Amino acid sequence: MIKRSPYTLLTLVLLAIFLAIVALACSSQSPNIGKYYKGRILHVSVADLERTGELRWTTSTRAPRQGVTDEDFYRLIPESSDNELVLLRVKVENHTATRAIVNIDRDAAQLRDFLQGRYFPIDVSERAQDAGFPESAGDRCNVPVIPDDHTACVKFLWNPVYEETQPDGQVQLVERAQELPNGTGLDGWLVFEVPKDTQFRSFRWASGDTVTIDF
Repeated sequence: MIKRSPYTLLTLVLLAIFLAIVALACSSQSPNIGKYYKGRILHVSVADLERTGELRWTTSTRAPRQGVTDEDFYRLIPESSDNELVLLRVKVENHTATRAIVNIDRDAAQLRDFLQGRYFPIDVSERAQDAGFPESAGDRCNVPVIPDDHTACVKFLWNPVYEETQPDGQVQLVERAQELPNGTGLDGWLVFEVPKDTQFRSFRWASGDTVTIDF
């Protein structure tokens, strides 16, 4: 009879637990999607999670319709064919402080998988490519619109960019953090590039507060 060492049995048990957790994550969307979690200052919610091989959008605020050909359309694809884009609709609200400063850049958030991989949001404006006019109005974008703003395709969460005149007279584009007075918030999409079919363990918000949401 072959005897198994207690260390081998422990390894098998831990592996079984790990596989069970991953299987649960793969089987359905996390029940924590849509819930708010509170840090010291901010309330944060992951309202939705979408996956796509190509993101298309327009900055137009007009209602989608055919026959309009003067809109600017853009597309974003993964840098590697082994990757996909993951979009998180994130809500960040201030119900505690008189005001909160939120700096939304690459370090503002993280997606974490079960193998200690960490993924950071993309600055969409740096990687956006011009796209041709879609064949049908329904192809203007391929992610859900913000529910309370049906005329816009998608709103990305990132620092706004302003034109500032320098002392030498040159105009420079400058990113600035956003201020959230009490009772206000932000609602938009963060975009991540990850290996295809990656399963996520948690989302971490780290701007103006620290909030972790387990999936």
